[in-house]
Amino acid sequence: MVFRLNDIAEIGEKLAACGKGLQRNLILIAGLPGTGKTTIAKEFVRQMKAVSFDIDDVKRRVVPKDAVTEEIDPPEYRYKYYAETIRKLPELFAESQNNTVIIDETFHLKDFREMWEEAARDLNIRVLWIEVVCEEEAVKERLCVGKDRECHILGDKAYPMYCLFKDAFDPMNEPREVVDTCKDIVPQIQRIIEKLSLR
Repeated sequence: MVFRLNDIAEIGEKLAACGKGLQRNLILIAGLPGTGKTTIAKEFVRQMKAVSFDIDDVKRRVVPKDAVTEEIDPPEYRYKYYAETIRKLPELFAESQNNTVIIDETFHLKDFREMWEEAARDLNIRVLWIEVVCEEEAVKERLCVGKDRECHILGDKAYPMYCLFKDAFDPMNEPREVVDTCKDIVPQIQRIIEKLSLR
């Protein structure tokens, strides 16, 4: 299945209105639930003063609440909230002082990762993939109820959803940097920023 946006030219016009010829960076942080994607996004923001967008805000509007915690979102829902987020990119880049936007999500399906890649190419945005990994026992502990996850979109269904996503996750073959959240993340992020010339 191929997923494309039919209004990419309009999005490009809005992006151009924010400044032409700029090198824009889109950091997409992928990984299973509970591996620490949002923590990594916050650390990038802290070190770079970039803009981070919480795609869960869109997901809550698009996906019925019961569906979020009982099954992996069907492709039609996933397309809707990814497309809506891509349409927000001009606004997000306008807010960013260093032309870098960070989005974290599972991004578990290759077809949808390709959708993001294609949109970024059409918009002349540099995509940088970060894969977040962590040992399963550590993830299981993090996903326990009461571990500051009461407001998380998955609520108390987080570990069962982790297992579903683990089975469904298409291996990442895209060029990417890997961050292990069982280790100190600060030097890992510093290394990535320096390696990819993101300062």
